[in-house]
This record gives sequence, structure tokens and C-alpha cells, in this order.
Amino acid sequence: NETTSSLSNSIRHHQHTSAVGTIALFGIGSVDLQKMNAWLASILWPDQDELDKVLRARLEENLRNSNDNETPSLEKGNINTKPCEPKSKKQQIYRAKGILSVVHPLTPDGTKVKETSNDWVDDGLASGVVEPDNGLDRRRYIVQAVNDLWEVLPASGNLCWEGNETRCCKIVVIGKWLDVKKLHEGFDECFV
Repeated sequence: NETTSSLSNSIRHHQHTSAVGTIALFGIGSVDLQKMNAWLASILWPDQDELDKVLRARLEENLRNSNDNETPSLEKGNINTKPCEPKSKKQQIYRAKGILSVVHPLTPDGTKVKETSNDWVDDGLASGVVEPDNGLDRRRYIVQAVNDLWEVLPASGNLCWEGNETRCCKIVVIGKWLDVKKLHEGFDECFV
């Protein structure tokens, strides 16, 4: 069968890139939720502050460059397997997932939690899961990101940090051309 032969031929010659990788970020302590969201925005939306015309010009240039690169050819049984990669290897994050320990910001004098500082502090204060004098939130927070969408939400009530448990934060990032140093530095800056 010609279709089956063509399919198995393309599968046999398929190559994966070594540019896709995974990094696990880990730190002892708690993070500021606003800093964490700002960091996630910076790695998932790296061009958010650029003008549309600048982004459009870059996109058109990338399209021209990709047309200049050699692509697989199946003419007369000749299969060219030279990888077709863009000239600029910009970090692309596909997925991120993790668990966080959160501390909410305190008032300038450091004596109590700053109310309305984020979406979760007020209900946490009212329900008693946020310590009013130091801002520690007993809830574990879940980080989930796919491409440029993400959320950081408290986990269910039965997944709280125990009083004697070491607080830590862990995030696994999957993507292409990951900048390990930059990811570690940005993650570390979220800690209080």
C-alpha cells in the first residue's frame, strides 16, 4: 500500500531535536505571590512590552529565514534530514508545574499582613489560613502553565503545610532552548 509505505518512510526518518529539555527549580522557603506572577509573565510573555510593529517585523523575518533553511525533500526517494531550525534560539516554554509555599506582604512597619495585596490574602485572613503577624499562608499553592497561559492557585484544604514541615517551592519547566541560569535566577528572586 502506497500510503502505508509513505507513512513508515517518514516515521523512519523523523528526527527529534535536542533543544527540548526539562529543568527542575527548587528552593527552601516561601515566595511572594506578586513576584512569582511577575516572573512567570516575564518567561511566558517575553515580548509583552514590545510594540506590535516590532513583533510583526520579527515574525516576518523569522518566516523569511525559515523559508531559506533547507527542508526535508522526498523527491525521487531522496530524503534530506538536515534540521530546519530558526537562526535565533529564543527560549520557548511549553509547560510548567509546581508547588509553592507563599508568604503575603506585610505593612511597611512589618507588624501585620497587608490586606488586599493579592487575590488570596483576604479570604486567607478571614478563614485563618494566613498568619496575620508574619504573612505565612498554610495552603500549598499549585502552579500550572501551558505555553503563555498560567495560574497560581491555593490547593485544596487538605494539602496545607504542617507547622513543623520545611517550607519549599518546586517548579518543573519543559521547553525549548531553556536558559537554565536565567530561570534559576528569576525563580530565586521570588523568595522572601
